[in-house]
Amino acid sequence: MNLGGLLAGAAQGFLTTGNPIGAAVGGLAGAIGGAGSTGNALSGAGNSILQTGENAYLVANEQLQLQQLGFQYSEQQQADSFDNVTSEKSEIMRESNELRNVAMEQRKADNEITKEFIKSIV
Repeated sequence: MNLGGLLAGAAQGFLTTGNPIGAAVGGLAGAIGGAGSTGNALSGAGNSILQTGENAYLVANEQLQLQQLGFQYSEQQQADSFDNVTSEKSEIMRESNELRNVAMEQRKADNEITKEFIKSIV
């Protein structure tokens, strides 16, 4: 274990990254491999931290996409339900108009029969 490398690596790690984790990694690398290996350790730690961050971002992005698909599916179901209700309402209105027309024709026929009956009495 190299005490000078530990101090030099810790200082370099802190100055390079600006945080205590970088200082610890730099100090560990300096103690084990000397001050020259500190840069490699910091670079490797930085790469692994960057890769971890990228993976976390990709997972979060995938979760957002899945959530968006869920919202779109829910919205489509709601639109389909609305269309079904509207179609059913239109069909009921068409049937009721048809029944009203039949009733009007029946009244006209009843009026004609009544007129003929009155003519036959008079």
